[in-house]
Amino acid sequence: MQTTAVVMTQPGTVRHQEIEIPDPGPDDVLLRVELSGICGTDVHMYNGGMDLDFPVVPGHEFAGTVEHVGKNVEEDSKGSGIEEGDHLAVVPAMPGGSDDWYARNMPGRPRLSKDPDRFGFDNVDEQYAGGMSQHVVLPPKAAYYRLPDGMDVELGALVEPLSVGMHAFERSMQPGIPHMREGFGIGRSVAVQGAGPVGLFAICSAKAAGAGQIIAIDALDERLELAEEFGATDLINLTEYGSGELVPAVKDLTNGNVGPDVVIEAAGVPQAIEQGLELPHDGGTYVEAGHFAYNGECEINPTRVVQKELNIYGSLAYPPTQFESAIELIDQLEEEVPFRKLFNYKTTFEDADDAYEAQGSGEAYRATVHPHGI
Repeated sequence: MQTTAVVMTQPGTVRHQEIEIPDPGPDDVLLRVELSGICGTDVHMYNGGMDLDFPVVPGHEFAGTVEHVGKNVEEDSKGSGIEEGDHLAVVPAMPGGSDDWYARNMPGRPRLSKDPDRFGFDNVDEQYAGGMSQHVVLPPKAAYYRLPDGMDVELGALVEPLSVGMHAFERSMQPGIPHMREGFGIGRSVAVQGAGPVGLFAICSAKAAGAGQIIAIDALDERLELAEEFGATDLINLTEYGSGELVPAVKDLTNGNVGPDVVIEAAGVPQAIEQGLELPHDGGTYVEAGHFAYNGECEINPTRVVQKELNIYGSLAYPPTQFESAIELIDQLEEEVPFRKLFNYKTTFEDADDAYEAQGSGEAYRATVHPHGI
C-alpha cells in the first residue's frame, strides 16, 4: 500500500513523498501515526553522525491510532485486547535474526542486538518505515502497548523517552552489598546532570520512587524551572560556578556534605562525566545515560573510580516491558507533572527540516512532527 512520509535521503536532506509499505497481513496491525518526536539521536542522524543505509523514514518516538487489526491479532504486548480506534505507543527496536547471540540469549533487551530491525533507522526500501509516516505496519515481532482510555495520544510519543529516563534511574537500583549504602533507596539523594527530556524523566522517576532529595544540574534557568515542576528539590545552574566550584557546591547540598547517593548523567557532554564522577559520595553510584561520544571525548581517571569505590552503570535504552511502567507513570502523574510543556514545537511534514533545526539548537524540548496536520 502507499502512504506519505518524510524521507531522509542523506544527512541534512529530508522531503515528504509517497512511499510503498507492506499491505498489512493477518498477523499485522496498521497504525495511523498521529505524531512522532525528534530527539538528540534524530538530530545526530540529521547531522550525519550515524552510519545508516539511506533512504530512511525517521521517527522512533511515535504513537498513533489503530486503523486495522489483522484477523490473528487479539492483544497488545501486555496482553490487553486491541481494536480499531485504540491508541498505541510503539517500541522502536525489534529482535534481530536467529543468528544474533543477543536475540537468542537476551531477547528482553533488543537494543543490545547487533543486527536489530528498527523503526526509524533502517532503509525503508528493505525494512520498516519510522514514525514520520502517515501509516506504519506493525509486524508480529514488534512490541506495542495500548494507551489507557482517556489518555491523549500525544502523550504516547513521550513513552519512549520516558522509558529511557526510567531505565537510567532504575539502573541505579541494582542490588549491592547488604548493609552498604549503595544505589538507590527510598529517601536517598539523586543528582541529575542535564534537564533535557531524558533528565526530566529521570527526575520524575526518582520522585515517584521516593527519593528524598533530587538535585537538577543544568546551564539554563528555564530548564531548571521545568525540572522543579518535574520533581527536583534543589537546582544548580552550572554557569554560576567556576572551575572546581561545582562539585563542592553539589556536595554541600547533601546530608553530611559528602555528595549524592546516585548521580545520573543525561547531558551528553564530555565535561559532565568528568565532573560527574566526582559528585557521588565514596561508594556511591554513577549512571551514564548521555551519549556524549557524539560531542567529543572525555578523560576518566580510573584511579579515582577505584579510590571512590564507585558503582558505574551504562544505560543505553530499556527492555520493551519498560513501556508498561512508563505508560502507568504518565497515567498516574499526568495531573501533577506538566508533561505537555515538553511539546513546545509542533510542525507538519512540510516543515520537518525546521523541526530538526529547532531540536538541535535547543529551541525545542521535544519537537514533534504530525503526519496528518496539527
